[in-house]
Formats: sequence, structure tokens, C-alpha cells
Amino acid sequence: MSTAHAPGHVPGRIPPTRRAGTVWAVLALALGYGMPAPSLAQGAVPVPVTVAPGDAAGRLRATDIEVRLRVVADQESAMSAPAAARVSAVEVRLGDSVAAGRPLVRFECSEVEARREAAAAEASAARLQHEAKLRLQGLQSAAEIEVALAAAAVDRAQAQARVIEAQLAQCVVRAPFDGRVARIHVRPGQSVTAGAPIIDVVGSGAVRARVNAPSRWLAWLKPGERLDAVIDETGRRHAMRVARVAGRVDAVSQTIELEMTFEGGGADLLPGMSGRVVVPRR
Repeated sequence: MSTAHAPGHVPGRIPPTRRAGTVWAVLALALGYGMPAPSLAQGAVPVPVTVAPGDAAGRLRATDIEVRLRVVADQESAMSAPAAARVSAVEVRLGDSVAAGRPLVRFECSEVEARREAAAAEASAARLQHEAKLRLQGLQSAAEIEVALAAAAVDRAQAQARVIEAQLAQCVVRAPFDGRVARIHVRPGQSVTAGAPIIDVVGSGAVRARVNAPSRWLAWLKPGERLDAVIDETGRRHAMRVARVAGRVDAVSQTIELEMTFEGGGADLLPGMSGRVVVPRR
């Protein structure tokens, strides 16, 4: 029995219309079309589910609370120029270890030195005048008031000499404690004004951490509490303990400042590093 075919049809081949329909059916099955969709309650809105990072099973995990910390030195000083002067020498370099009292920066003080010599000469002349008045008083040739005035002149000259000595001591800036040079703001030959920054020194003792924690932590946080921290610069985890709790809560941010110590001293940490404290949600 013969079958009529459409014009242009080749026996043994699937017609284009049927072939296209078959392709679309396969794609629909592969993509899940035609499968029964899970039913939603009437009026319900589908909520996207976010898989917690690192959770291979796709289960949601409770997020820990993280607060930022900053590493600080046990001592720190931003030293400034005591008076307007010109820098004559910088005795240290960046990162140098310094002992307390070591000269750091010297200023040009030739004028002050000249005034010290003048003050010393005035003090010497005042003493000679006083000694002469005393001898004259012994000869009944000088009144008691003259001797007293000569003694006052000696005191005044000596006080002026001490003022000059104090000014001369400011010509050398010395390290206030054992530490390291953190920053140098001046160079030899540079003129500075009074109060201008010249050098920063940080103490060589164990570093600490400052944390602004949520004030609600006060319900359980006490000195001695152990917390964990991760330092951004090194990626290392450190154990810390709460050393001090501030006596006031910031009313605007509702935070409390904490000072924390690193167990083991944190020898690999430098002031200025930052990180985060990780606390399980309570």
C-alpha cells in the first residue's frame, strides 16, 4: 500500500517539522519543563536560600559576631619641637631601637649658647659685687640695704642662668623610654616651628589591642575573659584576654572600649596592625 508524502519529502528521513518538535521535547525534558513544580501555600512568596560558605552539605550556619581591633604599643610618644629652631642633626633612622635618654634630634642653638655665656658672666659679676659689699660692710662703709641688694642681684643672675640652661637642654630631643623609632618627620637643615612634629617613638614592651565592642557584651564580658582574634596582616589567630574595660559606654555608637593583652606577648605583631575579634553569637 503506497503512502502519500509531502512534496520534497525523502523517504527514511524525519520531516523537519517533526524533527523540530522532537528536539524541543528533548530540551524540555532536560531543563525540567513539564515536571510538576513544588506547590506553595496560597499567598506565600518564595525566599532565596543562601548557602553558607564552606558548608558542603548546604546547611545554614550561625554567623559569628566580629568586631575590629587595632594593635597598640604599651607606650607611644609623638614628640614635637619645643621651640622654633633649625634641625642640625637627626641621630637615628627609621626602625632603630633606642634606649631612654638617647639623643634623637639636635637643633641649632648657637644663639642660646651665647646667651648662656652672657648669663654666666652676669652671675659672676653679681657675686663679685656682693663680696665687695660684704667687705665694705665689715669696714662700716656699706649699709645693710646695699648688701641685701647685692645678694638679690646674685640670685637674679643665677636664676637667669638656669633659664638659659633649660633652653639649651631643649636643643636636644631625647628618647623618653626604651623603644623603636616609628616615624621621622624632619631632616637636617629643616626649620620647624614650636609644636611641629619631629619624631614618633613606640615602646618596646608587649603590644596590646584596643577593641570597641558592643555594649551588650557587658552582660557576660569581664576582665580575664578569653577571646580569639585574627590579624589581617599575618592571617594568624591569636588568643587574647580582656585586661581592662572602659568606665563609660559611648551613647552614640553603643560600644564599650576594651584593652586586651595577647597570650604569649604577640612578639610578631607591630603597633598599627589591625584585625578582628570573633565571638560566637550568644
